[in-house]
Amino acid sequence: MMNSKAKRIIGRIILVIVTVVIVHMIWKQNYDSLEKKYVVGEVQRIVPAWGQDPKVEFSFTIYGENHREFSPRSIYHPKAGEFYIVEVPIKDVKKSQILLDLPISGPVDFPWEGWEKIPEFIKRGK
Repeated sequence: MMNSKAKRIIGRIILVIVTVVIVHMIWKQNYDSLEKKYVVGEVQRIVPAWGQDPKVEFSFTIYGENHREFSPRSIYHPKAGEFYIVEVPIKDVKKSQILLDLPISGPVDFPWEGWEKIPEFIKRGK
């Protein structure tokens, strides 16, 4: 049988996991409800993070304003100077995400205010 200390530790681990899952679900639901536009962004650099997945620093322009943000690198291996689609929440540009599964061969002209949805000529998983 497990002693009470081990049971407390397991209980805390389960509580932390459940809390993380609930917070992620709430964040995702909030993010999905935001109005978004799509633009072309460029990878500026890969930022190492101690004990965590490296971050991708990327830049993009929407409504004539230049922005620099960070996104997790995940399973992808982008390099500085590469172009990707960026999903931009209109009311909270700081939450923008570079879509590393949507590479673009080079800079592409796009509307000043961005696209309403990802254009058909850009294919996922290239």
